Amino acid sequence: MRRREVLTKAFNRIMFGTIASVIINPFEMADPLTSLASTVTTRPTPIPPESSASRRNAQDQYLMTYDWTDRLKRQWRLKFSVDRSVYTTAAKQSHGYLSAFEDAKTSRLARRLTEQLPATKLRQDIIGPLSEKSRLECAVGFVHSLGYTIDPDSKGVPEYHRTVTETLVDGGGDCKDLTYLLAGILSQEPFEYRTAMVFLPEHMLVGVRKADLPATYADAPTLPGGRYVAIDSSSSQPVGTFDDKPVLAIYNDGFNYLDRAAIADTTGEFLRDPTDFQVIANLR
Repeated sequence: MRRREVLTKAFNRIMFGTIASVIINPFEMADPLTSLASTVTTRPTPIPPESSASRRNAQDQYLMTYDWTDRLKRQWRLKFSVDRSVYTTAAKQSHGYLSAFEDAKTSRLARRLTEQLPATKLRQDIIGPLSEKSRLECAVGFVHSLGYTIDPDSKGVPEYHRTVTETLVDGGGDCKDLTYLLAGILSQEPFEYRTAMVFLPEHMLVGVRKADLPATYADAPTLPGGRYVAIDSSSSQPVGTFDDKPVLAIYNDGFNYLDRAAIADTTGEFLRDPTDFQVIANLR
């Protein structure tokens, strides 16, 4: 029985890598990207203009300040430091979808960030401890406030998976980078939510087990399969809503949902025109 479980898990991981490559970035199928990643600079990229983040370079640290407003119209400010050596080490790592997602959920930096997240408010109008809904909206609003940038523009390669550290210091990323960051935050105390990667054509977002969400989200629609609620990490939409695209797959330690017909249609569209690099430009 144990051997069957191990083989099943290994098969799921192989399936995941193949499917994720096809439906998010088909160009990864050729897999030249591991070698490309080794040529990417380990220095922080310019912060996107629309990002809430600002960065100041100290001798051994990057001193970050984030200012954002959540969907409850509460304004927040967070000052956060990241050691330069920590950033350099993170930038030297080579990740795919699965390893980046798993590393984010156990990230020490995500844990420290989550502990500090509600520490300072521009408007001191909150008396007493924050409600679970307020903490969640604060965290989601923080990720929504970071800038969106595609890999060819910011990193000079077709596909790059930022770690939590890189996304925080770079002040943004693409949909997968922001998904890793939000999943990393929501996996920490006080949330400790069960999270998943949700794949749409040319897009990726976070799924959170509905049973883990505050009771105020009881009416939030679930994703196919009925277990997860969507949180789009790169678009400022309410919990439970996202662009009107088919859900292709939901993954967390195995496929919780898989629409093979929709995946085949998406793959077929790419294969009919594999020179259409606009798929990367639209990766958001």
